[in-house]
Amino acid sequence: MESVFSKPPGYFPDGSKQKLGYRKVEHGVVFYKNIESAQIIGSIQIGIQHSIGSLASKPERDVLFNDFNRVEAVSFPGAGSHTTPGHVFDDFTFTTYTPNAFRHFRDLFGIQPDDYMLSMCTKPLIELSNPGASGSMFFRTHDDRFILKTVEKNECT
Repeated sequence: MESVFSKPPGYFPDGSKQKLGYRKVEHGVVFYKNIESAQIIGSIQIGIQHSIGSLASKPERDVLFNDFNRVEAVSFPGAGSHTTPGHVFDDFTFTTYTPNAFRHFRDLFGIQPDDYMLSMCTKPLIELSNPGASGSMFFRTHDDRFILKTVEKNECT
């Protein structure tokens, strides 16, 4: 007799569909809140490239208390714009929370912007299959240097 614990929750023998929280798999394609995870990964990487690139053009300075309240939202239309690149994904908005503070933290830990970009953006992120209790998604970089967690708006404020 086969053990009840030998298959993950939501497993269907034909592999056609399984669901775990907001994450579902249909015919081998992973979706999160009905958005294909490949689109989420690509959008995150484009957003990170833009955010880190725009920070690089600004002079470094001390972190101020107000930096922890700063939020930058940038729209990325598929066709591109005068400030954003074109891409093959649906239009999206990438929101960066406390960019100067995170730059300061990367500096404190000796993470160079070029190394960070190479790790985060040269190869697709790898999705960790177990979503968090809040429905967040977790990703790791191909070189295992960084883990990313998506967060809901109410977790950021």
